[in-house]
Amino acid sequence: MGKNPAWSWYIIWYFFVGGLAAGAYFMAALADLFGRERAQPVARVGYAIALPLALVCPILLTLDLGMPVRTLYMFRLFKIDSPMSVGSWALLGFGVFALVSLILVLAETRMAPDRAPGIRRLRRAVGVPGMLFGFFIAGYTGVLLGATNRPVWGGNVWIGPLFIASAASVGAAAIALWAGRARLAGFRRLDVIATALEVLLLVLFLQSLGAAAAIFLTGSFAPLFWGAVVVAGVALPFLIRFFAGAGRGPELVTAALLLVGGFALRYLVLVSGQA
Repeated sequence: MGKNPAWSWYIIWYFFVGGLAAGAYFMAALADLFGRERAQPVARVGYAIALPLALVCPILLTLDLGMPVRTLYMFRLFKIDSPMSVGSWALLGFGVFALVSLILVLAETRMAPDRAPGIRRLRRAVGVPGMLFGFFIAGYTGVLLGATNRPVWGGNVWIGPLFIASAASVGAAAIALWAGRARLAGFRRLDVIATALEVLLLVLFLQSLGAAAAIFLTGSFAPLFWGAVVVAGVALPFLIRFFAGAGRGPELVTAALLLVGGFALRYLVLVSGQA
């Protein structure tokens, strides 16, 4: 990878969609591993979301590269010293686990009730390595940015963890949007924890920038940062959760705001390093 990349909108969407897929899978696997029977709708919805989003990622990469053959070329060899090669193979691995998990979800719905627990145990076993691949997909993009010499990005160790926490937050939001009338038992608490962790890591990221943080706080990106990331992506969701109750309407609004904030965060981090 070059030290001074100039990435297009395709890559911005790739960062967001990849994080969304990883976050949805992560939340689904958590519900599978630690949730009770009433948490199963979260698992089924999360796995159903993760696979289509994972399939969109290579399409976005291909559009950015311009030629499909260049995308396929990345799978000819595995180069441990190449972030692009490692990321491509990790994306493939994540897609395989997402596919298997979704197949097991569909199989469970068609199984006799006495055989369903066995399928669910297998799905839980698959979910553990799938989560690890998801963590990697969500965070390696931040590590990729830190490997450059651009201001804001270069050497910054907080972008990867920030992207992971944001992925969990937007993944939870996507599940809440998709779930319809499914009971998301205990899900609100997990969602709040993910968002709170994202806020903490965002503060640490800004603090690590020193004077360069002004580009977000008072500079040309300040209106989008304060409006989309802070107000829409953090403040309003917290206010709605604590004051508007747990109805379907507030859940949908909160989820939509979290998705807006998650996309704006990745957009700002990517564009600020190229400004």
